[in-house]
Amino acid sequence: MHRLFSWLAISLAAGCLLGGCRGADGVGGDGNNVLVRVGEHRLTQEELDDAMPVGLSPADSASFAAEFIRAWVEDILLYDVAAENIPGMARIDRMTEQFRRELVIFEYQKQLMNEKLSRTIPESEIQAYYDSDPERFRLKSGIVKGLFLKVPRNAPRISSLKKWYKSDKPEAVENIEKYGLRNAVIYEYFYDRWVPFREVMNNIPCEIGDETAFLQTHRTIEWEDSLYVYLLNIKDVLVEGRAMPIDFARKQIEEILLTRRKNEFIRDMQKDLYESALKRKEIEFREAGNKM
Repeated sequence: MHRLFSWLAISLAAGCLLGGCRGADGVGGDGNNVLVRVGEHRLTQEELDDAMPVGLSPADSASFAAEFIRAWVEDILLYDVAAENIPGMARIDRMTEQFRRELVIFEYQKQLMNEKLSRTIPESEIQAYYDSDPERFRLKSGIVKGLFLKVPRNAPRISSLKKWYKSDKPEAVENIEKYGLRNAVIYEYFYDRWVPFREVMNNIPCEIGDETAFLQTHRTIEWEDSLYVYLLNIKDVLVEGRAMPIDFARKQIEEILLTRRKNEFIRDMQKDLYESALKRKEIEFREAGNKM
């Protein structure tokens, strides 16, 4: 007796997908729109629909269905052969159950934290954590405040722009703002926030040697290639090894404190569950020499 109920079902399933046939009984009289049966394993129309990419043409849908069903059948056949021939299936079953428990617990914890755990960290907690160990927050590379522009070489008034970008006076900034909106490929104004210097340099096709030495001696960069002009004005700089400003460290601190809050939430939840189960006498411990 063939373990595969019907290889013809592959073609029939693809045809049904195109023709819209949804028999109540499916292959071999099975319910739930079963398309293919291999022994006790069944592939349903719903499972195929879930796997089907959106937007395929009827011809591509039929091709995908045939390939998906064939792959499913081959996978089931290989699984059954493997399950019959490898030792230690009990160990695999235990590992599978353990993984399932961990996955269910993870999803439940995530659901609870989304519903009940605040993600807002008060400024006082951020400041207290920062002050508790300032040495923890040392810069591993330079950061800057400033302004960056990337404009086409054929853009108008390049000579004026090269004067404006070096100034942070309101008039110059206004001129740059108007110019940048009309002509710049990239216009970044960050006089009011710290940005990693390397992040800025990713937009400029020039190489510098010693970053710290460069930042200590330069406040502007003007660079050109065959297509663009690159202009960087550095207002403030902090080099590698200096104390990290709290504004720059804030995101890192928030992530640390939020992770701590999540861990505490999970520990408290587990403790409450355990103590409640003890009170309700849902947990039994075997005493020495006694059987459960």
